[in-house]
Amino acid sequence: MKLLLIGLILFCIGNNAFGQKTISDQKVLDTVSYRFVYDVQAKVFENSNLRKSDEHWLDIGKKGISYYYSAWQMRNIQIHDSIRNIGGSMNDVFRVKYEQGVEPSNFLYFIFKNYPLTGQQTVDYASMDLFQYQEPMDLNWNFVEGDTIILNHPCQKAICNYHGKTWIAFYATDIPISDGPWKLSGLPGLILRAYDLSDSFLFNCVGIYQNVGGIIAMMRSNRKITTPQKVHETTREIEKDPNAYMKAKGQNVTTLDEKGRPINLGKILSNMAHYESYSSGDKK
Repeated sequence: MKLLLIGLILFCIGNNAFGQKTISDQKVLDTVSYRFVYDVQAKVFENSNLRKSDEHWLDIGKKGISYYYSAWQMRNIQIHDSIRNIGGSMNDVFRVKYEQGVEPSNFLYFIFKNYPLTGQQTVDYASMDLFQYQEPMDLNWNFVEGDTIILNHPCQKAICNYHGKTWIAFYATDIPISDGPWKLSGLPGLILRAYDLSDSFLFNCVGIYQNVGGIIAMMRSNRKITTPQKVHETTREIEKDPNAYMKAKGQNVTTLDEKGRPINLGKILSNMAHYESYSSGDKK
């Protein structure tokens, strides 16, 4: 019940920007050559072992740009966009999502690596408040003993500290693509499995596809270009009082429990687990 509630809240927050804009209004950046599909197990709250599954895709472009996103979130956006643009209500959106069995996602942003320049990545909150920031792809890996086989690919082990967490990664020595799930990259092979030492987040590659076709594209909507620190501060503020955020956006929402009593959403969301921290001691 709690996971469903969180999913609905984040869906409302995450799709606030859509309705007047179409996903077809895009800037094409590259053409997809490879697609790597990851099963993701993500901790929901810092003080709980509750986890949420998701399916993330890493699209590798022919020109070297890559695109990382939640396939579930993308499907949510597509449904929201198509229904709202023909005058449908949010109730219609929820109905179609339910009929099609589309799961909500807690992963609301999109990552474009090696864009706008090689060695930089753009993190795009196109489905929230149109935030965007750039940062260097500067993970410092240490190679350690340990090897395994993942999807019939021999893999070696590496470790790094990045934005407040220690990450373990297994990269395929026979796939010479220096990329991986989320913001993890910079190894001499594609990362097929990664997890943090706090056991909060696990990425496991479950599918590899070649000659995929299609495009890597970014929505053309004007963005609030900002810093990663500011975006994460804003995200935390929204989590502390999501009702105030949605009210400011013209969405008056009152969330009730099964007995009709108001739910303190801030109390629930303010303890959500995050992939990274940008506090002064956690930037590396």
